[in-house]
Amino acid sequence: MNDLEKALTKTSDLSQGSLAAITGLWQKRRTLKSREVLVDLHHLDTNLYFVEEGCLRLYVIDEKGDEKNIGFGYAGSFITNFQSYVSGEASQVIIEAALPTVVVAISKKEILGLVQSNFEISHWYQHLLEKTLSGHIQRQIELLTLPPKERYLIFQKRSGHLINSIPLKMIASYLMMTPETISRIRSDIS
Repeated sequence: MNDLEKALTKTSDLSQGSLAAITGLWQKRRTLKSREVLVDLHHLDTNLYFVEEGCLRLYVIDEKGDEKNIGFGYAGSFITNFQSYVSGEASQVIIEAALPTVVVAISKKEILGLVQSNFEISHWYQHLLEKTLSGHIQRQIELLTLPPKERYLIFQKRSGHLINSIPLKMIASYLMMTPETISRIRSDIS
């Protein structure tokens, strides 16, 4: 079983027929260099991506021109710009490779075709959307209620494999703190 199949069956029981139906549509493969853009600002993108290797980041640019990281997708995970994916409107988010990255994609149209004809895939898709929404809400709660050290420790627990792989500036932005604050936190917990 390859990594995509493992990810697809991780949270939902897909029969061999359903698994073959959905994996057969993940045909669009793309290899990105570090800092290469997958989805640019103001582009419509209705693909769901599976990260085979590497790491992607989702970010916005604030009024000062600073990049603000809002999420990461790493090997074994699904990622898209859900705002554009769901609404069908141009992206307000940029998706860029934080490291050299390989992704495969399936279009929303292809997924919805399977969702309408296959109950197991419909259940998987619903679970994916629910899990993503829940994760975004949990992140907002953490950002609004937890002190910097707690936010860092949660990131370390969830995504510790990224800490020494991607620039500290990206992690700091994601956690809504400065790189200096993360450095102090690291010193305190060492």
